[in-house]
Amino acid sequence: MISKKISLRKRLALEIERKLIKDQIVEHPLRTLFWESTLRCNAACRHCGSDCRATSSSKDMPTEDFLRVIDSITPHVDPHKVFIIFTGGEALVRKDIDHCGLELYRRGYPWGIVTNGFALTRERLDSLLRSGMHSITVSLDGFEEAHNWLRCVPDGFKKGQ
Repeated sequence: MISKKISLRKRLALEIERKLIKDQIVEHPLRTLFWESTLRCNAACRHCGSDCRATSSSKDMPTEDFLRVIDSITPHVDPHKVFIIFTGGEALVRKDIDHCGLELYRRGYPWGIVTNGFALTRERLDSLLRSGMHSITVSLDGFEEAHNWLRCVPDGFKKGQ
């Protein structure tokens, strides 16, 4: 067995790296925050395991309350490094999602949205982009026939185009 002696410089570098990794594990920095912004949804997907419905007995969290939560964590994070994702239900059923996104953008947070695309029009997309949206994920459940059947929305595939 050949034994190589590790130089002092390399040992110091390895020790520094070990300490950084250990500190990062202890710190576990916040990098992504998902906000289930509503329990309302404009689809009735067969595979959905959530309690989301077209109408919900639970009111949506007011944007002001969500922003208060964001403001409470802001002193503890670098907003530019925390990505906030709006989900639902269907986040686009909220009429104020653009306003909320703009407020996040003003605070330095990048944000995006996950949507089924049914309520996504060119005008709504432009409004979201003007509000500082960084990403959008449009979920699909296969090709047209399978998608429409799974979503229980006739012509849903075409609505999402």
